[in-house]
Amino acid sequence: MDWAITGGWNVEIRQITEDDAAAFLALQLQLDRETDFMLMAPGERQTTARQQRDIIRKILSDGRSMTWVIADDRHLVGGLTLRAMAPFKIRHTGHIVVGLLASHRGQGLGSKLFGQMETWARVHEFHRLELTVMCDNRAALNLYLTQGFMVEGLRRDSIRQPDGHWVDEYAMSKLL
Repeated sequence: MDWAITGGWNVEIRQITEDDAAAFLALQLQLDRETDFMLMAPGERQTTARQQRDIIRKILSDGRSMTWVIADDRHLVGGLTLRAMAPFKIRHTGHIVVGLLASHRGQGLGSKLFGQMETWARVHEFHRLELTVMCDNRAALNLYLTQGFMVEGLRRDSIRQPDGHWVDEYAMSKLL
Protein backbone atom coordinates (compact mmCIF):
# COMPACT_ATOMS: atom_id res chain seq x y z
CA MET A 1 0.00 0.00 0.00
CA ASP A 2 1.28 3.44 -0.90
CA TRP A 3 -0.11 6.77 0.29
CA ALA A 4 0.50 10.11 -1.35
CA ILE A 5 -0.92 13.59 -1.38
CA THR A 6 -1.37 14.73 -4.95
CA GLY A 7 -3.50 17.40 -6.57
CA GLY A 8 -4.97 18.22 -3.16
CA TRP A 9 -6.23 14.64 -2.65
CA ASN A 10 -5.07 11.94 -0.32
CA VAL A 11 -4.69 8.87 -2.49
CA GLU A 12 -4.00 5.25 -1.68
CA ILE A 13 -2.61 2.68 -4.11
CA ARG A 14 -3.51 -0.85 -3.07
CA GLN A 15 -4.51 -4.25 -4.33
CA ILE A 16 -8.16 -4.58 -5.28
CA THR A 17 -10.66 -6.42 -3.07
CA GLU A 18 -14.00 -7.99 -3.92
CA ASP A 19 -15.64 -5.11 -2.03
CA ASP A 20 -14.30 -2.75 -4.72
CA ALA A 21 -16.46 -4.36 -7.43
CA ALA A 22 -19.09 -1.62 -7.77
CA ALA A 23 -16.55 1.20 -7.47
CA PHE A 24 -14.20 -0.44 -9.98
CA LEU A 25 -17.05 -0.91 -12.44
CA ALA A 26 -17.99 2.77 -11.97
CA LEU A 27 -14.35 3.71 -12.70
CA GLN A 28 -14.35 1.64 -15.89
CA LEU A 29 -17.64 3.17 -17.04
CA GLN A 30 -16.32 6.68 -16.39
CA LEU A 31 -13.12 5.91 -18.32
CA ASP A 32 -15.23 4.56 -21.20
CA ARG A 33 -17.04 7.94 -21.32
CA GLU A 34 -14.03 10.12 -20.65
CA THR A 35 -11.51 8.90 -23.20
CA ASP A 36 -11.28 7.21 -26.59
CA PHE A 37 -8.02 5.56 -25.47
CA MET A 38 -9.71 2.69 -23.59
CA LEU A 39 -10.93 -0.36 -25.49
CA MET A 40 -14.64 -0.07 -24.71
CA ALA A 41 -16.82 2.63 -26.24
CA PRO A 42 -19.33 4.52 -24.07
CA GLY A 43 -22.37 2.32 -23.43
CA GLU A 44 -20.68 -0.84 -24.70
CA ARG A 45 -19.68 -2.29 -21.31
CA GLN A 46 -22.53 -4.46 -20.03
CA THR A 47 -20.83 -5.86 -16.92
CA THR A 48 -22.91 -5.89 -13.74
CA ALA A 49 -21.49 -5.28 -10.27
CA ARG A 50 -22.00 -8.98 -9.51
CA GLN A 51 -20.10 -9.99 -12.65
CA GLN A 52 -17.35 -7.53 -11.74
CA ARG A 53 -17.09 -9.12 -8.30
CA ASP A 54 -16.71 -12.53 -9.98
CA ILE A 55 -13.97 -11.15 -12.25
CA ILE A 56 -12.12 -9.74 -9.24
CA ARG A 57 -12.55 -13.00 -7.33
CA LYS A 58 -11.02 -14.90 -10.26
CA ILE A 59 -8.07 -12.50 -10.48
CA LEU A 60 -7.42 -12.75 -6.73
CA SER A 61 -7.68 -16.55 -6.70
CA ASP A 62 -5.42 -16.94 -9.74
CA GLY A 63 -2.27 -16.24 -7.71
CA ARG A 64 -0.48 -14.96 -10.83
CA SER A 65 -2.72 -12.03 -11.79
CA MET A 66 -3.51 -8.89 -9.83
CA THR A 67 -5.30 -5.55 -10.01
CA TRP A 68 -4.17 -2.43 -8.17
CA VAL A 69 -6.45 0.54 -7.64
CA ILE A 70 -5.91 4.17 -6.79
CA ALA A 71 -8.47 5.48 -4.31
CA ASP A 72 -8.82 9.12 -3.34
CA ASP A 73 -10.93 10.45 -0.49
CA ARG A 74 -14.14 9.80 -2.44
CA HIS A 75 -13.80 7.02 -5.03
CA LEU A 76 -11.51 4.94 -7.25
CA VAL A 77 -9.65 7.10 -9.75
CA GLY A 78 -7.39 4.59 -11.47
CA GLY A 79 -6.37 1.01 -11.80
CA LEU A 80 -3.92 -1.39 -13.36
CA THR A 81 -4.49 -5.07 -14.05
CA LEU A 82 -1.69 -7.53 -14.72
CA ARG A 83 -2.97 -10.80 -16.18
CA ALA A 84 -0.68 -13.79 -16.38
CA MET A 85 -0.68 -15.89 -19.52
CA ALA A 86 -1.78 -19.45 -18.71
CA PRO A 87 0.16 -21.75 -21.08
CA PHE A 88 3.44 -23.01 -19.61
CA LYS A 89 5.62 -21.64 -22.43
CA ILE A 90 4.39 -18.07 -21.89
CA ARG A 91 3.60 -18.25 -18.18
CA HIS A 92 6.39 -15.74 -17.51
CA THR A 93 4.45 -13.06 -19.45
CA GLY A 94 1.95 -10.60 -18.01
CA HIS A 95 -0.42 -8.44 -20.04
CA ILE A 96 -1.19 -4.98 -18.61
CA VAL A 97 -4.32 -2.83 -18.88
CA VAL A 98 -4.26 0.54 -17.12
CA GLY A 99 -6.56 3.54 -16.81
CA LEU A 100 -6.50 6.78 -14.82
CA LEU A 101 -9.15 9.47 -14.69
CA ALA A 102 -8.19 12.75 -16.37
CA SER A 103 -8.57 14.62 -13.08
CA HIS A 104 -5.68 12.63 -11.59
CA ARG A 105 -3.28 12.43 -14.55
CA GLY A 106 0.08 14.18 -14.67
CA GLN A 107 0.69 13.85 -10.93
CA GLY A 108 2.99 10.81 -10.83
CA LEU A 109 0.27 8.32 -9.93
CA GLY A 110 0.83 6.22 -13.06
CA SER A 111 4.50 5.83 -12.16
CA LYS A 112 3.62 4.80 -8.61
CA LEU A 113 1.09 2.29 -9.93
CA PHE A 114 3.66 0.77 -12.29
CA GLY A 115 6.20 0.67 -9.46
CA GLN A 116 3.91 -1.41 -7.25
CA MET A 117 3.01 -3.70 -10.13
CA GLU A 118 6.62 -4.27 -11.10
CA THR A 119 7.66 -5.10 -7.53
CA TRP A 120 4.85 -7.65 -7.34
CA ALA A 121 5.69 -9.04 -10.81
CA ARG A 122 9.32 -9.63 -9.83
CA VAL A 123 8.30 -11.46 -6.64
CA HIS A 124 5.97 -13.64 -8.75
CA GLU A 125 8.78 -14.38 -11.23
CA PHE A 126 7.46 -12.63 -14.30
CA HIS A 127 10.07 -12.08 -16.97
CA ARG A 128 8.08 -10.14 -19.57
CA LEU A 129 5.43 -7.44 -19.26
CA GLU A 130 3.47 -6.32 -22.31
CA LEU A 131 0.79 -3.86 -23.30
CA THR A 132 -0.60 -2.02 -26.29
CA VAL A 133 -1.17 1.71 -26.62
CA MET A 134 -2.85 3.77 -29.31
CA CYS A 135 -0.13 5.64 -31.19
CA ASP A 136 -1.80 9.02 -30.65
CA ASN A 137 -1.99 8.53 -26.85
CA ARG A 138 1.21 10.50 -26.24
CA ALA A 139 0.80 10.83 -22.46
CA ALA A 140 0.47 7.07 -21.97
CA LEU A 141 3.24 6.33 -24.45
CA ASN A 142 5.58 8.68 -22.56
CA LEU A 143 4.67 7.02 -19.25
CA TYR A 144 5.39 3.56 -20.61
CA LEU A 145 8.70 4.65 -22.12
CA THR A 146 9.80 6.24 -18.82
CA GLN A 147 8.87 2.97 -17.08
CA GLY A 148 11.30 1.09 -19.35
CA PHE A 149 8.89 -0.32 -21.92
CA MET A 150 10.06 -0.49 -25.52
CA VAL A 151 8.05 -0.39 -28.74
CA GLU A 152 8.23 -3.82 -30.37
CA GLY A 153 5.96 -3.22 -33.29
CA LEU A 154 3.11 -1.39 -34.93
CA ARG A 155 -0.39 -2.84 -35.13
CA ARG A 156 -1.87 -1.00 -38.11
CA ASP A 157 -5.61 -0.17 -38.07
CA SER A 158 -6.07 -2.32 -34.96
CA ILE A 159 -8.73 -0.09 -33.39
CA ARG A 160 -11.85 1.26 -35.06
CA GLN A 161 -13.23 4.23 -33.17
CA PRO A 162 -17.02 4.79 -32.91
CA ASP A 163 -16.78 7.61 -35.47
CA GLY A 164 -15.34 5.08 -37.96
CA HIS A 165 -11.72 6.21 -38.12
CA TRP A 166 -8.93 3.67 -37.74
CA VAL A 167 -6.18 3.93 -35.13
CA ASP A 168 -2.79 2.26 -35.02
CA GLU A 169 -1.37 0.79 -31.82
CA TYR A 170 2.13 0.15 -30.59
CA ALA A 171 2.89 -3.24 -29.09
CA MET A 172 5.24 -2.62 -26.16
CA SER A 173 7.11 -4.77 -23.69
CA LYS A 174 9.52 -4.66 -20.78
CA LEU A 175 11.82 -7.45 -19.70
CA LEU A 176 12.39 -7.81 -15.97
